[in-house]
Amino acid sequence: MRKNTWCDVTFSHPEIPIRLKDAHRACGENARNTVCVVIDILRATTNIAAILENGCPAIYPCASPEMALELAQKLRLRHGSEKIILGGEQDGKPIEGFDGGNSPLEYTRRRIGGKTLILSTSNGTKTLSAVQCCGEIFTAAFVNITATAEKVASILDANPNQSLLIACSGREGAYCEEDAVGAGMLLHILSKYVEKLEFSDTARAALHVAHGAEKNLEKMLFHSWWGKHLSALGLDEDISFCAQKDITRIVPKLDDGVIRIA
Repeated sequence: MRKNTWCDVTFSHPEIPIRLKDAHRACGENARNTVCVVIDILRATTNIAAILENGCPAIYPCASPEMALELAQKLRLRHGSEKIILGGEQDGKPIEGFDGGNSPLEYTRRRIGGKTLILSTSNGTKTLSAVQCCGEIFTAAFVNITATAEKVASILDANPNQSLLIACSGREGAYCEEDAVGAGMLLHILSKYVEKLEFSDTARAALHVAHGAEKNLEKMLFHSWWGKHLSALGLDEDISFCAQKDITRIVPKLDDGVIRIA
């Protein structure tokens, strides 16, 4: 008899080990038997989907700017400087000495098509680093939320004994509303495709948060703490871009430290 699929949500990357332990307690699952979806709406996972959509074949997420610089040096020696772009942000601002920031608007097809990106951000790439013990790892944002939910549903249907962890990146180890809304939206869509889902308390909380906010995603983003911070930096166009729902069918997947199209 098929058991229910355990669904949990972590609201910031420091919580990830706790949630993985909860999955083991709830249903005996270990990390390698957990499907994980990382969400960082403003802006890492939105940017990742947009970059892959624009023809970038591979993204290397790095937990720190120092790691990104070191990797860039190695890959440029191997593949040529013109093939490698170094991008990222700290506190919402581009990193000095990097080729670009973390805006989904700056990595156009002309700039990024056919080139590899090394990316380091304040929260999103830290979260990706923290979940590498999980079995299959994807990234999602509003821009690809339905495609990601459908992909996860197909995996859970084929392997019903796996659990699901949605890892919200949060803000510097703290809760942020927009990622919780994304988690709740993904769970809501997923529930249309997978019957036997069992939600943790944090998963139910995400569903409740999403229920009201998804009616006007752009308004929610501009009113969020990080949205206000980005707006003060003159990044209103980025926020509006991140508020778009289902503008791409791209589903990014992290495998062996590299993000490619699933």
